[in-house]
Amino acid sequence: MALMVLVSEWATFDLAYSLPKISGMVLGLGVFFAVAREGERVRGWWSSLLAFLGVGLGIAVLGVIGTRWATTKIAFLAPIVDRLPKLIAGLQGAESGFHPNEVAGALIWVLPVMLAVSVALIGVIASRRCTFGGVAIPFSRGKTLLNGRLLREKRPRNDTRTAERKGTDVRGGLHGWRLVLVTILCLLATIFMGAVFVLTQSRGGYIGLAVTLPLLILIALPRRWRWYSLIALVVLAILLGLLVASRWEAVRTWVAGSDLAADPALSLNSLEGRLEVWSRAIYGIQDFPFTGMGMNAFRKVVPVLYPLFLVSPDVDIGHAHNEFLQAALDLGIPGLIAFIAIYIITFWMLADIWKATRHPPLNTAKSPKGDHWSLNTEHWSLITRSLTLGLGGGLLAHMLYGLTDAVALGAKPGLLFWMLLGLIAGLYEQTRARESLAA
Repeated sequence: MALMVLVSEWATFDLAYSLPKISGMVLGLGVFFAVAREGERVRGWWSSLLAFLGVGLGIAVLGVIGTRWATTKIAFLAPIVDRLPKLIAGLQGAESGFHPNEVAGALIWVLPVMLAVSVALIGVIASRRCTFGGVAIPFSRGKTLLNGRLLREKRPRNDTRTAERKGTDVRGGLHGWRLVLVTILCLLATIFMGAVFVLTQSRGGYIGLAVTLPLLILIALPRRWRWYSLIALVVLAILLGLLVASRWEAVRTWVAGSDLAADPALSLNSLEGRLEVWSRAIYGIQDFPFTGMGMNAFRKVVPVLYPLFLVSPDVDIGHAHNEFLQAALDLGIPGLIAFIAIYIITFWMLADIWKATRHPPLNTAKSPKGDHWSLNTEHWSLITRSLTLGLGGGLLAHMLYGLTDAVALGAKPGLLFWMLLGLIAGLYEQTRARESLAA
C-alpha cells in the first residue's frame, strides 16, 4: 500500500491537491508502526489503548459542538440537534462543520472497544477480586476474597515487593474505589459516545453496529448458551421483520432516503444517489485500474469525466461512499488488494489471539524483566477476551459502515484506523511471545 501511495503522486492530476491525503497516509502508516512497536511492551500497549480511547472521546466532544447535523432523517431527533451549539466552523475541508456520517465513521471504530472495556471492568467488579499480571488486587484495601469469604490481610506497610513476588497484593493498584471510579468513567464515556453516534443519524453506522453487537454477544457467550441466544435472536428478527412489514413504506423511505431524492442538493443521501456515485466510481476504476486517479482526485475528476444527473454539480463529492471503491480510485486495484489484505490479516490475528486465551496462563513470575502487566494471565482472561472482541468489533462495524459510506484513506479521522491496527498487532505480538515462553 505504501508503494501505491508513491505511485499516486505520479498519477494525480495535481500533486498540490492530493498532498493533504498523501501526507495523511504517511502519518497514518507512521502511527501504525509506532503503536505496534510500543504495543509489544505491555505498559506501552495500555498507554496506546488509552490514547486511542482518548482520541475517540475527543472526536465525540468536537462532534457535539462542530457537526453539521442532519435534520431530515429522524424526525424526533431534530429538536435535539437543533439545540446543540455550533462552535466550530470554517475549518479547511469542513467549512460548514463536520459531516455527521464521517463523525459516525470515526466513532464506530472506538465505540465497541469502549463498550468492551466497560463490560470487562464490570465483570472484574462483579468477581470482587481482580489480578493485574499475576498480582492479586483485592476489592478493598487490606481485604481479599477466599472461597467467597471476605478476609482481612495483615502485613507490613512497606512489604510491597514481597507481596508482588508472592502474588498477594500491591499498593497503588487498580482496586477498591479506583476500580469503581475508572469503571464509572468508562461507562459515562461509553454512554456519551453512543449518544453522539445516535445523533449522527448515519444509516450505514446504525446497520454496521446492529449487525456487529449481536455477533459479538454470540461469540462471547459460553457454547451451551449460544444456541439459546441464537434462537432468541431469530425470534427477535422475526418480530422485527413483522414490525418492518407493517410500516414498510416509512422504513423504505428512511433506509433508501427516497424523500431526499427529489432535491438535487440532498440526493446524495438517497440510495439512488449512492448508486449513481458507485457507478461513476466503477467507471473511474476501469479507466485507471493500475494507478488509480490519485488520492483525493475523485471529487474533481467526476464532474469533468463522469458527470452526475441526480446529484447537483454544486455538491462536493469527497469520496465514492464506499471505502473499497475509494481505495481502488485512490491507489488502483493493487492498492485495493492491499487494503483487503489488511482486513484479512487483521481478523486472522484476532482469531489467533482469541484461541490463545484458551491456553493455560503463563506464570508471570517467570516472565522476562519481571513483567507484572501481562494480559495473558488466568485472572485477566476476561480482559483479554473482551479487548479482542472490542477491537475486532470496531474493525468489523466500520467495515460494514464502509460499504455505504467512507472515511477516505488519508483523512484526519482515519488515524483511528491505523491506531486500531497497531493495537491489534501489538496484542498479537504479546500473544506470540507468551506462547514462545510457554513452549
